Amino acid sequence: MIFAVATDERTLFVFSSAAAANAYCEGIDVEDGGWLFWDEAGTALAPEFLTSNYRDKFTVGSGTYQLVPAPHRPLLAEVITEINHLEANPYFADLSAVRTHFAIATRTSQHGAQ
Repeated sequence: MIFAVATDERTLFVFSSAAAANAYCEGIDVEDGGWLFWDEAGTALAPEFLTSNYRDKFTVGSGTYQLVPAPHRPLLAEVITEINHLEANPYFADLSAVRTHFAIATRTSQHGAQ
């Protein structure tokens, strides 16, 4: 599962996989800062471009990218209060459910497995 925020709308999207996120979030917009990403644990991810975006006088095109860990960026749980909307998805009914998911995950990781 991949979480992505469209920065212009501050809307959270939930994708089933990195491939689904990559298919939806165009490289040109990702490179311009239009999207931020986290993995299923809420750990930040950053795009690493495999092929460059391109621009010329008449066209623009998206390159390809993969998502890699970005430990220098904040966890999703730390920035979720800045998100205004949740795009409809099969995993969470509303932002409150997402917050609860990460609150439980945080408590579990702090206490560790017994």
